[in-house]
Amino acid sequence: MSPSSPILRAGLLMIALMVGLVLLSYGFPYGARIDETPLALYLGLALVAGIVWAVLPRAIGQSNSTRSTLIAVLLIGLALRAAMFLSLPVLEDDSYRYLWDGAVTAHGIDPYKYAPAEAAPADLPWLADTTTTDRDLIELKALAEEHPAPHSRINYPFVSTIYPPIAQAAFASAYFIDPFGLTGWRLILLAADLATVALLLALLRAHNRNLLWVSLYWWNPVVLVQAFGAGHMDLLLLPFVLAALLCAHHKKIAAASLALAGAAAVKIWPVLLFPLLIRPLLRRPTKLVAVSALFAATTLLALLPQLLHAVKPEAGLNVYATEWRTHAFLFAIFEDLLFAPFDAPGQMARALVAVIMLALTGWLAWRFADQPSQLPVLAAIIIASLIFLSPTGYPWYLIWLAPFLAFLPHPGLLCLTALAPLYWLRFQLGDDAFLYQWGIVPIAFGVPLWLIAQSVIKRRSGHALGHHHPRPE
Repeated sequence: MSPSSPILRAGLLMIALMVGLVLLSYGFPYGARIDETPLALYLGLALVAGIVWAVLPRAIGQSNSTRSTLIAVLLIGLALRAAMFLSLPVLEDDSYRYLWDGAVTAHGIDPYKYAPAEAAPADLPWLADTTTTDRDLIELKALAEEHPAPHSRINYPFVSTIYPPIAQAAFASAYFIDPFGLTGWRLILLAADLATVALLLALLRAHNRNLLWVSLYWWNPVVLVQAFGAGHMDLLLLPFVLAALLCAHHKKIAAASLALAGAAAVKIWPVLLFPLLIRPLLRRPTKLVAVSALFAATTLLALLPQLLHAVKPEAGLNVYATEWRTHAFLFAIFEDLLFAPFDAPGQMARALVAVIMLALTGWLAWRFADQPSQLPVLAAIIIASLIFLSPTGYPWYLIWLAPFLAFLPHPGLLCLTALAPLYWLRFQLGDDAFLYQWGIVPIAFGVPLWLIAQSVIKRRSGHALGHHHPRPE
């Protein structure tokens, strides 16, 4: 591969930018005041990395699709991950919850039973009942006293864990590798990441796509910074989702449904993709019922440990589904403007989002999903819609979309990823600041939506995202 190859030049620039972000991350020690951190420089460098990444489709078109080029792309991705292994988490503390959950599960205790605050050490009596006779809780208190730093850094400590059982198994695996250590957790993420890139390459081959499109996932700055830098767990579901689509492409619908059930046991939302998988079975009602029953039973069984506790007021799933809102754009319009005159605007906004997502999924499944070649594109549309509509528009949710950009490199979706670093301004401005909610957030989501709207206007059919979908090569 020539050093002058456009994709190689972009890759080397990405390495330099990521190394810069790693070095700057040491200016964000845990607990530092935001005005004492190099936030402006870090944000600017991350935005530059997003721009470099967003022009990869052009570089791919100008580069030779050879075996050596692909090997170079994969090696650059590994170098990017190696650099991020040295990074400190920047303005994120979710990993402490994962490490605690992993320790709890590894000790054979139900992670959904207790909120972390209930295990607070004895010197914090206002957070916990220190006279408990519950053997599990006594063990958790001892664990918290032995590891006070990670326990004290858990966010929302009065809320029990939100993460489904397969995620809990991954957390426990990290604990066995490196108790309360970020390196062990990053190794678990790397294992899921390697499985994802292997499945993505297989899916690209199955759809006769240029394998260099894998770089849109493998070099994705959100994947690098939010997964390997901050330690977010969303990478875990990607191998299951891609395996489901690969099985569906090969008409192995039952296997696809089992893989999707696994994804739902990491994060519940992949159940939305199930109609896409079973659409080809509409003319075979017996198999349709059998596969649907298999998916429902497997998903229910996988989620059962969490669902048994979901009705408790302090249950993480309950709190997240009914109360949380962060970095939301369309949802904020629904809640703060459309339903503001009513008594429960948040609940009404959530109901509207649910109706929109169910209607969109149903329509796409009915209209297009009997075309196996369209499955990755349809999945991208559903996932992107969910991100745009969600009451929690965290940038690491873009990890869900990352592998599908190889099939749908729409400018609006590339822009959405490139602008993800704007989220960090919430720490400078504050969640409730007018400038943040109605200035920064509309840029982060409104500009990508405008680009998508332009596609809708230009197309006579109404299939908005198909406008920028390159033909299979």
